[in-house]
Amino acid sequence: MKKRFMLVLAFLSACNFISFAAENAATYLLENKIPVYVKNIEDSEFAAVCLVFKGGTRYLTPQTSGLEENCLTLLSMGSKNYSYDSLKTFCYEKCSSLSNFSVEEGSVFKMECISRYFDETFLRFEDVFFNPLFSQKEYDLLRTSLSQTVQRMQNDPESMIFYSMDTVLYQDHPFAAKVSVTPDSIENITLDAIKKYYASLFDSRRISFVASGNIDAQKLVSMLNRSFGKIQAGKNSLRDFDVPPLNLKGEPVVLVSPGASGASFIARVFPSPAVTDPDYVPSRIVASIFSGILHNVVREKNGICYTPFTTVMSSDAPYGFEYLYRATNLTDFSRVMDESRKILEEGKTISSVDSSGNYIYEPVSSRLEGYVNSYITSKYKSQTSVGGISTRMAASLLQFGDVTTGDELTAIARKTTADDIVRVFKKYWLSEESRWFAVVGPGEEDKIQF
Repeated sequence: MKKRFMLVLAFLSACNFISFAAENAATYLLENKIPVYVKNIEDSEFAAVCLVFKGGTRYLTPQTSGLEENCLTLLSMGSKNYSYDSLKTFCYEKCSSLSNFSVEEGSVFKMECISRYFDETFLRFEDVFFNPLFSQKEYDLLRTSLSQTVQRMQNDPESMIFYSMDTVLYQDHPFAAKVSVTPDSIENITLDAIKKYYASLFDSRRISFVASGNIDAQKLVSMLNRSFGKIQAGKNSLRDFDVPPLNLKGEPVVLVSPGASGASFIARVFPSPAVTDPDYVPSRIVASIFSGILHNVVREKNGICYTPFTTVMSSDAPYGFEYLYRATNLTDFSRVMDESRKILEEGKTISSVDSSGNYIYEPVSSRLEGYVNSYITSKYKSQTSVGGISTRMAASLLQFGDVTTGDELTAIARKTTADDIVRVFKKYWLSEESRWFAVVGPGEEDKIQF
């Protein structure tokens, strides 16, 4: 009962946040027409500001993957007026932070702080952007981290399969360029390349700001105008284009790694709806439902692998996949996954198992409300803080072009029916346009049966 009560509270908190974050965000313009979206929360003790860059991988190539992300990372590693060590000390003592993240559609450079330290934090946020140190010492630290990331891609079997999926499926596609560094791009993420890319960020047409928390909006606009408001529009054409869907058909891709000996990594990719498609939210709920079925059938009943699950990507050109983590049976997994699909295809879920080991089924409709609530809670539980709200608004701005549409996905979830679940499952998970990927141990590449 206590667990159920806590889940109800979590759900109500998510619902309150959804309304709270989406409504009443005021819009301002800097002197150079850069938009500033402010969600003022007067009773909060915290504040967050996001500098948002539209464009993302459209401004990269496969050979420069990760350049924008690491340019922003290096910004926070020191400026002409604030060394990296002094920034770390300040952030630790004042509970502030400078951070960044990138997605296909763009990047965000962010500051968070306790409201009473807003001015001090903003000075550092402003200075690292306009006066970056770009020192060799800090770049070497960054390069070491990148080398470790690439090494994992090449040697860790789980990293290998996901890198292979992305590389193969997006070959010759506009999204062939990646958000993060790859084995093909690391040698091009030089300090000089970062400096050159940094200069290209000064284009007011690509920039927006999102702020949330206990913030004086007029004061914020004034502070932004003294520096960011002076950025001019770039002269080059903005890189914006329609993104074609992926072609997923092809022969299975099988890689070999000693780390996969006796416990392979297997994925089946299939089409999935773009994040702007009406089927996107139902597909996320389908993934949750079907992951439960896979767990019951693939792991519990047949012992095929340690962990099975399925998911879909949030992208303009996405794919979904079913995944078997550490599979020990290389001959029966495909048949057992077919058995799992048949259950949801018939509109059923597994409720329990009787004393003889037989499944007790329930219709999707009888359990759908719980899955919808779980989707809403998991989607927003980490975004109820001031920092989470600003991140959510920034992500919505990059994905949809405004700060509120992302929250409207909740309304779609609540309207999803059992018929929608079965229809979406059949359309995507049962699509004939699918492809297998696997990483197996040495000598096992001829044993796997798809």
